[in-house]
Formats: sequence, C-alpha cells, structure tokens
Amino acid sequence: MKKVLYSLLVIGVLGLLLTGATMAVFTDQEVLAGNTVATGTLELTLNHSAGKPVSISNSYPGYETGWEYLDIYNTGSLPFEALMTMTQTAGDTTLYNAVTIKLKTSGWDSDCTNGDGGEKTIYNGLLSSFPSSTLVSSANFWHLANEGDGSGSPSDNIRAGYTERVCQKVGISSSAGNEIMGMSATFSETVDAVQDND
Repeated sequence: MKKVLYSLLVIGVLGLLLTGATMAVFTDQEVLAGNTVATGTLELTLNHSAGKPVSISNSYPGYETGWEYLDIYNTGSLPFEALMTMTQTAGDTTLYNAVTIKLKTSGWDSDCTNGDGGEKTIYNGLLSSFPSSTLVSSANFWHLANEGDGSGSPSDNIRAGYTERVCQKVGISSSAGNEIMGMSATFSETVDAVQDND
C-alpha cells in the first residue's frame, strides 16, 4: 500500500512539474485581417453596320459586297483576345464552298474604306477555308494594349472599355460556275473572347 501511495505521489509531483513547465512559455500573435480576392469579368458586345448580317440575293461568280463592319466591344473588366469562327448553318454546301470573305482591321480611324496605314488584313479567301478561332484582335495600335500607357504591347488584345472594328467583304469566287446557280447558303460568325494574360 505504501508503494502505491508513493507511486501516486511521484506521478502527481511529475504532473505538477510538467504543467508548470508548459505554462512558462511566452506567446504573441498578430492578425492581418481584411484579405479579399475578387475576380474580373470577361464580356463582349457585338455591334455592326447596316449591312450585317449579310443578306445577298442574285449574286454571281465574281460578285463582292462593299465594306461592312463588326465592332467587338470589351464590356468586361479584363483584356481579352477576340477569336472568330465561321460556320455553315444551312443551305447548299456547294455554294458555301464558293463564298469568299475578306477581313481586315479598320485602322487608326475606324474607317474601313480609306486604306490608312493601320489597316491590317486578317484573312482573304474562301469562307469554307477560314481557320477556326482566327485571332481578329491583332492590330498594332495603342487602344488594344493591355496596359494604360499606350505602348501597344501586347498588341493582340482589346482592353476593357475599348472596341476593335473588323471590316469585311463577302463575295462569290470568280472561279465558281453553273454548279452554284439558284443555290442559297447561310453561315454564322462567332466571336469568342478569351482572357489575355500577356
């Protein structure tokens, strides 16, 4: 019995020593409060000229419209690259394969017709061969810059609050023949906004 009481006494003393040892530690703490993470928005709006969407009747091989345009407006808060895809949605594939399209940027003055130095050809060829997801925001002038200093770098995006005008002519290949006579084809122009992290 003495051994049991002695053992309990030893355990109690050791417990007090250990408890006292852990209570003698200094501590300090600081809190950095108010951390916030928010995301931006990626949104585009399309505006167009009176001749868009294209509606051509009685066309023929070699026919071509005048310049029309599509404005790609960045209504979000993040810069984006604009990518365009053409897709046949209805009608005769034979005619669709003979449709031509010319795409260019409008240049420094948003005028599709004057040939100023800022105009840049994006694509000129058959609509059916138009590469999917073609970058159409590739002009080298300041409003496309990702930064606000007007340096023009990077030159492949549209800053928030700015617009890229894409001019276009639609026509029928001059090499087409009687095989397209009396046909009709319908196509869609899709513009995708892709976040630009340059």
